[in-house]
Amino acid sequence: MMDLSAHPQPAEEASEQEGAEGALTGTEIIDLMLSVLSDGLDHPELWTQIPAFALLVPDFPQRLATRLDHERGERERLSLCLILAVTQAAAGMPHEMVAHLQPLAVGHSQSPLVQGALFHIHGLADPDNPKYRLEGKICPAPFVQLDVLERSTHQCCASWLQTSAGDLSVSDADAVWNSENAQAVRASVHDGSYRHCNKMACPKIQADDLAPAFEAARWSDAWRAIVEGALTALPTGPETVNLAYDRTCNLSCPSCRTEKWAADEETRVRFDEMQQRAILPLLKNARTVFVTGSGDPFASKNFRRLMTQLDAENYPDLRFQIMTNAMLFTPKQWEAFPTLHGRVKTMKISIDAATGPTHELLRRGARWPVMLENMAYAGKLRAAGLIEHVELVFTVQSENYREMGDAVTLMDQVGASGIYFARITNWGTFDDAGYARKAVFLPGHVEHGDFLTAMQDARLRRPEVILGDLHAFIDTPIEEHRSFAA
Repeated sequence: MMDLSAHPQPAEEASEQEGAEGALTGTEIIDLMLSVLSDGLDHPELWTQIPAFALLVPDFPQRLATRLDHERGERERLSLCLILAVTQAAAGMPHEMVAHLQPLAVGHSQSPLVQGALFHIHGLADPDNPKYRLEGKICPAPFVQLDVLERSTHQCCASWLQTSAGDLSVSDADAVWNSENAQAVRASVHDGSYRHCNKMACPKIQADDLAPAFEAARWSDAWRAIVEGALTALPTGPETVNLAYDRTCNLSCPSCRTEKWAADEETRVRFDEMQQRAILPLLKNARTVFVTGSGDPFASKNFRRLMTQLDAENYPDLRFQIMTNAMLFTPKQWEAFPTLHGRVKTMKISIDAATGPTHELLRRGARWPVMLENMAYAGKLRAAGLIEHVELVFTVQSENYREMGDAVTLMDQVGASGIYFARITNWGTFDDAGYARKAVFLPGHVEHGDFLTAMQDARLRRPEVILGDLHAFIDTPIEEHRSFAA
């Protein structure tokens, strides 16, 4: 990262060709900025220096705008737009720049660079909000979690952390867990940049739910060593392993995929080899296995076999977190997996609705009467102590936001113990315009005001409700968000 102190002040040159000896020209400074941002990651250290650059370089916004007019490279144009927006925000226009960046936010919904710049500008608009100050805070996920996808691994949900630690299908677990990328992600937590993270989507960042480093150091001796030593290479493996490599599912929900998908025989053989070689040994020292973040565990032959192998005798400390659409979760299925009995920490059930028509629209292939019956069965297992926690999962979008409050009531009716709400993510199933129509939580959406009203439903304030990346909409007055979108 460039440091202003390392360079003489740029001359107020009339020509880009001339200036004080040794001084950086405006063009050279912009080139340096583009070089820094070329990795596609967030660079808060650059955003915070922009006001100083603007003071040093004559007509800095105009220079950026002129460069943008002549630039043809897509990556460079994106970075120039962000630099210019941060410059204008720092000059007193943060609310206007949030609105200005919404098209980019939609088109780059998973970009740590775009979402990081937007996060910085939101912080300028709301300077007293502590969630925008990440220095000195610790997110535990990169130090305890590994999500295993088909050809990559991530130390958090890939929607919030795109950087891959490695490919477990061809590498051993130790090499992946302490890879160069894995250590870079942990380093970004220690230095407070969180540059690899999607800050506008991460529910912990959005809810200001990161622990101060001094507090994290008190969790255990291991955590004290991590915090005080700023450790990035860890002596022990992950505590939580999310198995998200098999996308096999009995439904084809539009938020996730365009059609039903099931692994073929060749793919199942490949998954099974990875399970036997890498996954089963990795789970020996883990405490929680999440099945699955990619499809439905009861529709996948690979995950069904794995769940039967993870018995209490060989994995005494391991507990399950099951994610299912519940269409296949019947008493017969439950009895087929005795390894789950009394060992399920959380069963997450995707619903995305509180009524039959909306559920069947957004969960293609589902049948609402079957869902109600199977959710109630899960509630009975919880009441009997065979499942510790049953959590409904509701992905908020334009078709269902009016049913959020009713979904909390549904939670009570089926005997669930919690409900989690989160914004819809574009996993590549929508074009920009399609996602913009879905993303009712974005300022500028035609129904954004109605969404804000729905967020004030008193039922959403209950302690059993987790609002994830929607938390800000319940804590901030509607009027402020409306002016934000204007």
